[in-house]
Amino acid sequence: MDQIQQNADCHLITRLGAIKGSVIDNVRIYRGVPYATPMVGERRFSPPDPIESWQGEYDATRDRPIAPQNKSRLAAAMGDFALEQDEDCLTLNICAPNSQSGKHPVMVWIHGGAFTSGAGSLPWYSGEHLARNGDVVTVGINYRLGALGFLYLPGLSDGNLGLKDQLLALQWVKDNIEDFGGDPDNITLVGQSAGGASIAALLTKPGLDGLFKRAVLQSASLGRLFSPPEAAEKTAHSFLKILGINPQEAHKLKQLPVAQLLAAQQSLGIAEHRLAQTKPPFWLVRDGEFIASELLDSLDAGRRLNVDLLIGTTREEMAAFYHFDAKIQSADNRIVDDLFHAEFGDDAAHYLNSYRQRRAKQTPAALLGDLYTDKVFRRDSLLLAERFSQKGLASYVYEFDWQSPNKLEACHCLEIPFVFKNLEHWVGSPMLEGLDREEFHGLSSSMQKAWVAFAHCGNPNHPGIPQWDQYTATGRNVMHFGSVIGPQKAHIIGDQSDHT
Repeated sequence: MDQIQQNADCHLITRLGAIKGSVIDNVRIYRGVPYATPMVGERRFSPPDPIESWQGEYDATRDRPIAPQNKSRLAAAMGDFALEQDEDCLTLNICAPNSQSGKHPVMVWIHGGAFTSGAGSLPWYSGEHLARNGDVVTVGINYRLGALGFLYLPGLSDGNLGLKDQLLALQWVKDNIEDFGGDPDNITLVGQSAGGASIAALLTKPGLDGLFKRAVLQSASLGRLFSPPEAAEKTAHSFLKILGINPQEAHKLKQLPVAQLLAAQQSLGIAEHRLAQTKPPFWLVRDGEFIASELLDSLDAGRRLNVDLLIGTTREEMAAFYHFDAKIQSADNRIVDDLFHAEFGDDAAHYLNSYRQRRAKQTPAALLGDLYTDKVFRRDSLLLAERFSQKGLASYVYEFDWQSPNKLEACHCLEIPFVFKNLEHWVGSPMLEGLDREEFHGLSSSMQKAWVAFAHCGNPNHPGIPQWDQYTATGRNVMHFGSVIGPQKAHIIGDQSDHT
């Protein structure tokens, strides 16, 4: 097809029906494309059903509602947003080069937000620059959140509903993305935080091998990937108690107003919060059916998998949470000692000293932040990279070191605008306040080109960065992205390398 007129509507015939999108600065954008039927009314707490087709021309020139949610826990770091919310939210946002000739690699974004907030359709995650600069098709997924998406209560909700939404969306992409110029045989999943954890959860399912070709996991919380079913069910009963509902009448949850569910969800999060812990009440659950095993257990020697991996973390993940936590900021050495003892037992003093040695300013917040950055994010990310390498699969590891000018260090979520290279959508974001724009664009260009190169061929190397070697158990190569870009050898206090 010839080049499409700029800054105008565009019309497309797909196997699901006709659709109208927009062309903006050389990119075709389709917003709010449905991939499932509305999960409302009596269908609340049910697995998603695929959409079969639509009548007439679907208007994809505007965003549709996002999943019901409370204010993000990271609004003080990332910034805030106010968008229309509704249970009818299972939609996709698609950005594609303005020519439909040929097949372009597909990058599917699964947003983070601790399974309680966010949306793939947020301007923060708009893929127009990736599509324009990288010659790829991008897809952002909206999925159910909080209790509506991750309540586990046998007899009412099987749990992992938001993850099942994601899986249905991926199957939609596999079946339909060719109509939008994408290559269904070259799909890369990209997920940050809960989105990265979602990809890890999908990796536990051998039956999905072949659904996607590559995976990028950014700051995935692999150190706390699944809740045991008994713990998840206990959380559900606490939720019912806050709402004043007898467990034998749990079906009443289907009739309650969304606002009441969200208020109870907020109360439950406050009641169950523990010092230095950031896991919310509703989470992925190892239910024994949809998720039957832990991640590394599922990647045994007989599993072919055939997925390329790019994985990494920010240097100070926990700073986004701890900087605004008054109890962490006022913590004393006794609290630090107690939490290190809970992690390392009789070896706590040795490991605490090791963490102190790395910090010029040894505040409790910094020490606890380093400890839980390693425990929740970095340590198991390296283990997963090592497992991929052992299976002979492409495995690349990065660390994001660039420091927020607003005293938030290299905090959780800070790398996202650099990957999307869309600073114009981050106006007012506290974690970016006062940045050097020239430095941002230089680092962003290096990162975006690496992510795009990986999506094209499974190798993130490009002429704008030093040689990025694969991660192995012996080489332990990690590419560091900051004011200085270059490789270093990974080292985690408390892992096997700490004893060599």
